[in-house]
Amino acid sequence: MLILLPPSETKTRPAASVPSGTDAAPGALEAPRATMARAAVATAQGRGAAERLGVPASAPELVERMAAIGEEPVAPALEVYSGVLYEQLGDARPSADRRVMVQSALFGLVDAGHEHIPAYRVSASSQMHRLGKAGSWWRPRLKPLAAELLAEVADSPSPLVLDCRSGSYRTMMPLRSTADVRVLEVSPVQERSGRRSVISHDAKRYRGWATRVLLEDTRALPDAEALAELLAAAAGGTLGVELDGDRLVLVDRVD
Repeated sequence: MLILLPPSETKTRPAASVPSGTDAAPGALEAPRATMARAAVATAQGRGAAERLGVPASAPELVERMAAIGEEPVAPALEVYSGVLYEQLGDARPSADRRVMVQSALFGLVDAGHEHIPAYRVSASSQMHRLGKAGSWWRPRLKPLAAELLAEVADSPSPLVLDCRSGSYRTMMPLRSTADVRVLEVSPVQERSGRRSVISHDAKRYRGWATRVLLEDTRALPDAEALAELLAAAAGGTLGVELDGDRLVLVDRVD
């Protein structure tokens, strides 16, 4: 199973680099990552850097750190990404049948179980030096990798992709169900008096919960129905879990 997560806007800067012998960036990403890193440094060193990178006025130091991103300390990805979704994960971590990858505007795609990264500030909408919008630049470069990932998932005990990404990051690397792999987009909704509305502000919390459940229970899941049953059992009636085509709908019923 592959679980795709969005990056967090907030990140925890490592105090010092944590040694690692497990970094395993896909070879197809080596060259585009180098290009994006150079663009990030040039953007941070240029005029209007904060606006182009999306750095808030309250944290101008992020521009200086991006200007020297290659010298920033690194740590395991799941210790760097923070915020609501990642807080839900607790100590749960990827395993042999639960691969977690994070869509990243700086790195393209980060293998959360193996890679170490710095705390960076680049989003899908960042306007990068000579490259344009980061998310749009990555899309054609990630297309071959998307096909490779689907092929790998098809051969796994759980031929499923749980897509917890937000819209802008789904656009960077679109994934669709195939004859061999079911791609499920996690869609939290609130139901009140029989009427449903999309949960936007708190959606990350529900997606983080679903991810944690699947990381903690590593039984093979042969199909989407088995995945939905596992989540429903873990929710214990506090959430409804439904399949609607390729959408995994988490229903928070409010009295």
